[in-house]
Amino acid sequence: MASITTRLSVRSRNLFSNAIGTRHDKSFAVSSNADRRIKVIKEASGSPHTLIDASDYYSDTALTLFAFVKNVTSTANKYIYVVIGSQVVARLQPGEYMLFPWYVTSASNDFKVYSNDATNGVKVEYFAAQMSS
Repeated sequence: MASITTRLSVRSRNLFSNAIGTRHDKSFAVSSNADRRIKVIKEASGSPHTLIDASDYYSDTALTLFAFVKNVTSTANKYIYVVIGSQVVARLQPGEYMLFPWYVTSASNDFKVYSNDATNGVKVEYFAAQMSS
């Protein structure tokens, strides 16, 4: 069985009167059937691009996917908007990413994205793998 290990480190020396620092490491068992791609997204908000089709993973029972998406561009003011089902859940600025367990409860709750640059598009990198229990 394949696995993914993540590390989250949060530090600040000047946010509070005392410095904060914490680190969390977590390993997840995932299926070896993973999807990883880099795409240029030119679609706008009216017709977002389906990045991960929920029906590829959902079949009569809900499951959890380990999902990662990153706005790869370094050009200022080029955003990627993340939509799950019909809800916009994030706006990723250049270089920003999100990593989360996506609980797929329906074959129609696709993972979609759109950009604010329909002419040149915004490059996005993504990864998805089914998490094992």
